[in-house]
Amino acid sequence: MKKNIYIILCVLVSYVSFAQNASGDYDRTIDSLKNALNSSTDDTVKVNLLLQLVESISDDDVWPKYNEQMLQISEKIVQSKNVAIRRKGKKGLADAYNNIGFMYNNQGDIPNALDFFGKSLRMQEELGDKEGIAELMSNIGVIYYFQNELPKALDYYLKSLKLRESLGDKNAIANSLNNIGNLFYTQNNMQRALYYSTRSLKLQQEIGDKEGMSYSLNNLGGIYFSKGDIDKALDYYLQSKTTREEIGDQQGISASMHNIATVYLKRASENDKQKNLALALAYTDSSLALAKKLGFPASIRNAERLLSKIDSAKGNYAAAWEHYKQFVFYKDSINNEANHQASIKSQLKYVFEKKEAIIKEQQDKERAIGREKHRIQQIIIWCVVGGLILVLIFSFFIFRSLMQNRKANKIISSQKKLVEDKNHIIEEKQKEIIDSINYAKRIQYSLLAHQDFLNTHIPNHFIYFNPKDIVSGDFYWATKKDNKFYFAVCDSTGHGVPGAFMSLLNIGYLSEAINEKGIEKPNEVFNYVRQRLIDNISKDGQKDGFDGILICMESERDTIKITYTSANNKPILISKGQVQELLSDRMPVGVGERKDDFNLYTIDAKKGDMLYLYTDGYADQFGGEKGKKFKYKTLNELLLVNHSKALNEQQDILKNTFETWRGNLEQVDDVCVVGIKI
Repeated sequence: MKKNIYIILCVLVSYVSFAQNASGDYDRTIDSLKNALNSSTDDTVKVNLLLQLVESISDDDVWPKYNEQMLQISEKIVQSKNVAIRRKGKKGLADAYNNIGFMYNNQGDIPNALDFFGKSLRMQEELGDKEGIAELMSNIGVIYYFQNELPKALDYYLKSLKLRESLGDKNAIANSLNNIGNLFYTQNNMQRALYYSTRSLKLQQEIGDKEGMSYSLNNLGGIYFSKGDIDKALDYYLQSKTTREEIGDQQGISASMHNIATVYLKRASENDKQKNLALALAYTDSSLALAKKLGFPASIRNAERLLSKIDSAKGNYAAAWEHYKQFVFYKDSINNEANHQASIKSQLKYVFEKKEAIIKEQQDKERAIGREKHRIQQIIIWCVVGGLILVLIFSFFIFRSLMQNRKANKIISSQKKLVEDKNHIIEEKQKEIIDSINYAKRIQYSLLAHQDFLNTHIPNHFIYFNPKDIVSGDFYWATKKDNKFYFAVCDSTGHGVPGAFMSLLNIGYLSEAINEKGIEKPNEVFNYVRQRLIDNISKDGQKDGFDGILICMESERDTIKITYTSANNKPILISKGQVQELLSDRMPVGVGERKDDFNLYTIDAKKGDMLYLYTDGYADQFGGEKGKKFKYKTLNELLLVNHSKALNEQQDILKNTFETWRGNLEQVDDVCVVGIKI
């Protein structure tokens, strides 16, 4: 596949490193492909040769012509009755659509770029070409990245990474990891950026991809520089420079020396100023010399800018000014020369016409000045007289206002004192209330399932618990009776203090049913708790209670039998890469439209499966660009994509995704998501 978009660097100095082919070899390759194309009569062979020409030619004015030929021939042979020929035609169309998408992206036409990438993706999916699908998902992800639609970009990156991991293509995996690392760098999430960039580097080291290693080392230097870890940043920049020297990447060496100089300039502001400035100057001079030798204006521009900063730090302001002028010169020289000349002509024409207009206007003004002087003098006299009259009027009103204000100030002062006293009382009461709620939180948390107890009975689990307020209506609770382990995830009516009171009451009734009444089956436990709630708090028509799930895990020899009951909440089981929404009774534990007995269900889970129990707070959270709900379908897809990852990593992903989605919006409800690995 042609032209694929990759985000390579997240560094202090960005540049693009082009592979330099020997001109003779390059021309001979192109000529050989053209000769073969002219002599071929087989359309499928022509499609293959045209694709190679498109991939070999870097001139953006030339390769699209060959791509158009490939598109036309592919559209013809895709109509063939021969299955093999028709498949090659579809592959040619997929490649041609991808190349057109690449071209539109370079032109900044994002809607058309996404349209053609989408066409290519659908064609690749029809063909079942996982490698092509992964590359297109990466391309689409990069477009969303540059549009600052980071959640969409991350979604496509992760899908591309998953496919590439299934194919075992370490080079492509490293590129995906690098893209994901750069996205987190953009979000200023340096911990995640470091994680993915380090994984990318390790893969490149495994396959011996020194060019990729040089990029990743440079990226890591940029990440540590942003984190403020200057020593590590310098170490990675030096490793990147050494690797580029090994592969002869001259422009890369120049950029590495620039980055190293930037580190020393940063150090100079912290300690040992003269020594660090000397090192910064030495590396920048070397970078500039190499950039001038290679003839790269962008690199020269960057070096001149850095030299200006170094000389300024040393107090050499004259030299700093000279370097800054060179920086501006090279910055301007990068602009399109034709546009620059056209701009100059337009400006000169504008200046000439402006001067003529000024001369004519000056003559008109001189003729009008005499007429205007007398009229202006008359206006000034009347304005002065009117002004004096207005001053006298205003003086009267000001004096009267001052007298009224003096009386009002006495009243305000007494009222202000009264308000301040009341505010002080309110603040004291508010502090007492907050202290009471915090103490209630300690009580509530002591009744939730203790981590040590959970680790003993379900060692492979995670809990993402995020109350909306200090205390929560959501709760998770566990107990053990004989050889049966019970675990509940529930959402009480309300949140905050009312929800917390309900959660304490509900926990008490659950414990009473199992530990005191000896009720064993989860559905019968819910029936009992519902009746207790109706008898005690629903006498006046209140419909307080909870939605939730109660599971029972019972050890039977070498196996574990899992039964459960559910009120309005569906457990989620992920087995063999498939999401299953398990059965649930559509009624609450409390007063509702139905009062049927709760059903007892069995979970047919195998070792390694993931069981998720959650309340509605995560799915109901508003956020994203349009302020819509996250929704259960999206939550289940997020769990599916990440279910095979480590449990603590799954918990982090849930937390980060929730906070990113919520943004600046208020959290609407308590959140509780529990994952259990069978």
